[in-house]
Amino acid sequence: MASKAERQSSDSLRDFVPLTTWLLQKQGGGILKTPGGAQWFIRKHREQLAKSGQLILRAGPGGHHVGPRFGDVVLEILRAESSANV
Repeated sequence: MASKAERQSSDSLRDFVPLTTWLLQKQGGGILKTPGGAQWFIRKHREQLAKSGQLILRAGPGGHHVGPRFGDVVLEILRAESSANV
C-alpha cells in the first residue's frame, strides 16, 4: 500500500489540470461545486493544500492547477475539520 506522501505527490506535470477543469468534471462532488466555493476552500486551507503537493498556486488567468489526488486531500481536510467539531 502506498504511503501518505506517495499518495499525495505526483511525478508528472501532465497529471495536473486547471482548477476550473477539475470543477467542470464535477470532481468536487456536492461539496466544491463552484469556482467561488473552491477558491474560498483554497484560501482557507492554502498551506495544507500546497504542502500536499496536489495544488500548484498560480496567479493570473491560468489560475491554480490541481493534481490527481486533490480531491483526496480535500476529503482528508474536511474529515479532520468534522471530527474536530464533534
